[in-house]
Amino acid sequence: MTNKSKSTVEAIFPLSYMQQGLLLHHLSSKIDQGFLNTECVLTGDFNIDYFKESCVLIAKRHDVIRSTIHWKNIEKPVHVIHKSKDIEIEYYDWKDLSETEKKEKWETLKKNTLEAGAPLESGALLKIYIIKFSDETHKLLWPMHHILLDGWSGSNILNDLFTIYDALYNNKLPKLDTLPNYKTYLNWINNIPDENARSFWENYLKNYDTASLFSKQGAKNSEETSVTNSFKLSKTETDRIKTYCKKNKITINTLIQCTWSVVLSKYFNTKDVIHGTTVSGRSGDFPNINLLTGMFMNVQPVRGKIDETQDFSNWFQDMQKFQFEARKYEYLSLDKLYSYINWSENSSLFDSLLVFENYPNVKTEENTIKVSNVKSGLTSTYPITLAILPSDEIKFILTTLSKQVDSYSANWILNTLRDIIELITSEQIKSFASLNNKISHFTPTNSEDIENDNIVRKSIYQAPKNKTELELLKIWETLLDKNSISIRDNFFDIGGKSLLAIKMFTLIKKKLNVSLSPITLLEHASIEDLSKYITEEKSKDPWKYIVPIRAKGNKTPIFCIHGGGGYVFFFNPIANAVNKDRPVYALQPAGLNNNMKMHKNIQEMAIDYAKEIKDIQSNGPYNLLVYCFSPAVGIEISNTFKEMGEETNLIVIDSIIKMEDFTDPTRIKLRISGFLSRLRKTPISALKLMISNNYERFLEPNIIRLFGSTNKKNLEKIKQNLISIYKQYKWNKKHLGSTTLILTDKPDEHLNPAYIDSWKNITEQKVNILFTKGQHHQLFSSPFADEMAIQIEKSIIEHS
Repeated sequence: MTNKSKSTVEAIFPLSYMQQGLLLHHLSSKIDQGFLNTECVLTGDFNIDYFKESCVLIAKRHDVIRSTIHWKNIEKPVHVIHKSKDIEIEYYDWKDLSETEKKEKWETLKKNTLEAGAPLESGALLKIYIIKFSDETHKLLWPMHHILLDGWSGSNILNDLFTIYDALYNNKLPKLDTLPNYKTYLNWINNIPDENARSFWENYLKNYDTASLFSKQGAKNSEETSVTNSFKLSKTETDRIKTYCKKNKITINTLIQCTWSVVLSKYFNTKDVIHGTTVSGRSGDFPNINLLTGMFMNVQPVRGKIDETQDFSNWFQDMQKFQFEARKYEYLSLDKLYSYINWSENSSLFDSLLVFENYPNVKTEENTIKVSNVKSGLTSTYPITLAILPSDEIKFILTTLSKQVDSYSANWILNTLRDIIELITSEQIKSFASLNNKISHFTPTNSEDIENDNIVRKSIYQAPKNKTELELLKIWETLLDKNSISIRDNFFDIGGKSLLAIKMFTLIKKKLNVSLSPITLLEHASIEDLSKYITEEKSKDPWKYIVPIRAKGNKTPIFCIHGGGGYVFFFNPIANAVNKDRPVYALQPAGLNNNMKMHKNIQEMAIDYAKEIKDIQSNGPYNLLVYCFSPAVGIEISNTFKEMGEETNLIVIDSIIKMEDFTDPTRIKLRISGFLSRLRKTPISALKLMISNNYERFLEPNIIRLFGSTNKKNLEKIKQNLISIYKQYKWNKKHLGSTTLILTDKPDEHLNPAYIDSWKNITEQKVNILFTKGQHHQLFSSPFADEMAIQIEKSIIEHS
């Protein structure tokens, strides 16, 4: 008979949503925000043998201490509880060292444990350091990880530990309450009906559709560091806060939550903001729920909807009512909450966190050992975290991640927070209207250079090559709220966070029907690599011309045909300005990102473009946007689709047919007339534009041919080829589809009629004429792109 070894495992549980995020952050970030060094001072008669015995009993009592986290070679990471685990205790006697030496060695010890990190797979709670500072004083250092233990649980365990120690020291049995069973708790949570929570959050977050996020702005720092700034209020200032709160029947927590909302509204210049706040996760009528130990802490959204006619006192009380109601649902994970409000395919509701520390105190006044100065630090994976430590002198600690928040912004936030608290609690102001006269909106130190950013993106951008990559791009654009993401961009380098990664894999399951562990992202951190992992696409021809500028959205896409310059990133402002639910794609010519042969004629180009458009959007109507050199391509694509029985809406941006027919006398006359008109109105601008146009047309090609880089020479070859095949195009076909011509005001009154007549002569159907603001060369820059986008949307709606 074969002897089977007994299992050492007591239970296995899936990780919670919050735990999954902490694990991914632990594995992907250089700064593990989940690691904590819990420390405290022990005063009294300390006996190391009693303490070791107490640790044996505390490990038996609390399952979480015997826990490990596993993720390798399994589909989903798990939390394993073992039947037995021993706590390792290291004891050092520093009694005879000088105070300076003690301090230095203590800081070195903490630094070493931080660098060593938390061994999640072998047990992150299984080592304690005891340091003897004097005969009556010892210090305890307990390295741990937030994935297993929150602050509330840490206080519970320390209370139990020294209650057991006191009982052993006095030869008594420890008096401890019966702990709840974790599995029973999970069953209780899973059986709570959804209706009340869903109704509350739907009502609370109704009509909130645009999140104000620090990660959307981002500081220009190459490396991410965690930066801490703080201030402490005096006892007088703290007493003034307490008096104000008592007078207005609110808690200090409510006051600070509301004040933080006001700071965010000033920072983002909006009257409706959301931030996150930590909650214990222990509300409800589950027996002895406060005694649970583990990772139960949760994060809830707090909405600050500002009405400038409302007094602060009434607003604070209204906010407090919502917060008290929200506590009923502390157990609810954010992903479940997002599903209630149909936010599952959008980016985060918030990315700033407020932590108001209100953990139970370690009560050992009547014990042999007194525990004091308990510290555990702050853990957060958000770009900006405000921690409040309530005491006789309230302390505010602002922690920022340098990639999202620069030092100027952090200082403004902290100073503004302090100013607003003082103004409100000293009752210098009583409403938002009076606050506006005291505190200005945030003004950044400098604006982002969009043009330079586009130039950089041109050199590194890689478009999706197949449908799997495209679907992943849509998901990334949705979660990160960014356009023009390269398939080789690293998820974490472009603003991806651990909780967003969890959300991403939920969407991958929904969109691609593939179940993957978020840990997969660590080894496949780009769209290209992740796509290869999901499925091999080698049997399919990759796209050669399609460039998704914005892939997300459920409305009919816009396909923008390149101009004579070849590149397509000048369409970016259009993608940002049209309906947020409308995808925007561009088609770029052969030769830009590979060694493909350039097209020999417009017809050949149109057939190839139509094929890839059809692969993106299987059925019409198709929205084709053409500009400058591309009307001929648009007409050919439209006619190709017409032969397939599909309709096309050709949107022409301020362009005439036969753009390169400069020898036409009428055209020359109109151009000269337009130039003279501009010269009279804005002579400097007119001359600059003339010089720039002629330089680009005649001089620049020769300079590039002689002195340009390989890339510039290649681009110039593509430009010249486009001009050549455009000139060769025979305008002997009628355009069979519908046409919308969007025009600007012209310096010569005869120019627009000439544009309109050119299109009427080649189009079988009626030409729809719309007008937009700005001059021809301004159309793809703000604010004129916004005006043009309105007309583009109008054209699409009229032809849908």
